[in-house]
Amino acid sequence: MTNVILRDIRKTVDISLPSFPESKIVLYDGLLFGQMKKIGEAKEDMDRGILVLQYLIKDWNFTDEAGKKMVVDEKNLNILPIKDLQILMEKANTLLEDITKKKVESSKEQ
Repeated sequence: MTNVILRDIRKTVDISLPSFPESKIVLYDGLLFGQMKKIGEAKEDMDRGILVLQYLIKDWNFTDEAGKKMVVDEKNLNILPIKDLQILMEKANTLLEDITKKKVESSKEQ
């Protein structure tokens, strides 16, 4: 039996936000099982959406006024203008829908 390394195999995609043209946000193309479990435990849609973004955003180049990199958390996501948050959510939905489509198509091929 061959050993197989279990690791995070997700790919990433980069986007920028209209309000911050210099921004670079690196998004994973899907979620991990443990993340889905925690998202499912959230009681409100808004809480689920924030969790999805926190899990999908691998990295970003936002800093505070002192130049310190800002963590991807609810506090900092709350600072974003709603139009930018909507774009992030739309991209997240698209990424998750693409993963679902691929799974359905691959299961039909078998």
